[in-house]
Amino acid sequence: MHAKTLVFSVAINGYHWKYKKNIDSHRAYAARQGYRYVVVDRPVISLLDMECAWLKVALMIEALKAGYQWVLFVDADAEIRPEAPPIETLDEVGKFLYMARGYSQRINSGVLIAKQSEEASLFFRKVLENSDLPLSRADDVGWGENGHIIHFSKDNPCLKLISRRWNNNGDIFLKDHIRHYSAGPLRDKYRTGLADQFRFLVSHYYLAVLKRLMFQDELTPENFRKRLALLIRKSVHRYSEFSAV
Repeated sequence: MHAKTLVFSVAINGYHWKYKKNIDSHRAYAARQGYRYVVVDRPVISLLDMECAWLKVALMIEALKAGYQWVLFVDADAEIRPEAPPIETLDEVGKFLYMARGYSQRINSGVLIAKQSEEASLFFRKVLENSDLPLSRADDVGWGENGHIIHFSKDNPCLKLISRRWNNNGDIFLKDHIRHYSAGPLRDKYRTGLADQFRFLVSHYYLAVLKRLMFQDELTPENFRKRLALLIRKSVHRYSEFSAV
C-alpha cells in the first residue's frame, strides 16, 4: 500500500458527468496501486469557467504541503489504462517533476507527477504566482495554466521528460498508460453517455446564463485572482485529502 501517494483530478462545471468513464478509471487505478484518490467536482458551477484549470496547480502545492510522497494529477478527459504501472517506477535521482510532451511537441499539463521535495513545491508556486505573466507565442496556448507550465519547465533541472505513454493525446495506436482525449487527434474518440452528455450541456447552459446575469462574459485579472483564491480555499476545506497525511 502507498497511502502517501495521492491521485486527483478536477472536474468542475459538469465535467464530472462528461468524463465519468475516465474518472472511474482514475479511481480504479488508485485502488489497484493502494493510492488515495479524489475528484474535485464541487462547486458544480464556477464562474471561472475553463480557467478552473488553474486549480490543479494550487492543489499540487497543497498536496505536497500535506506530506504526500508522490502526487499524480490527471485531467478529467484522460483515461488511465488498466495496465498502467505505479508512478514510482518513474523515480530518478535528482528529478522531482515528471511530465510528457503532447502532440504539439510541447509539455502537456494534463498529467502532472511530482515527488515530495522543495523543488517541486517551488515550481508550482512559481507557476501560480506568475499566472498573469505574458507569454511568448512559443509558450502560449490561449487559456489556462498549460502555457505557464511550458514556460517554467524550460531548462528546469528537476524535470524528467517521460514517455508519451504517460500522456498520449495524439497517437491512437500507441500502447499507452494514460490516453488523453484533449483537443487534438484523440478528442473525437471519446464517447459520453447520452444522459451524462445532457447533464453536461445543461450545466454549461446554466453557466452561460449565470455569467450574463452577473455581467461576467470575460474575466479580468482582478476578479480572476479573487475567484481562484476563493475556489482554492473552499476546495482545501471541502476535500480532506489535501490536509496533512
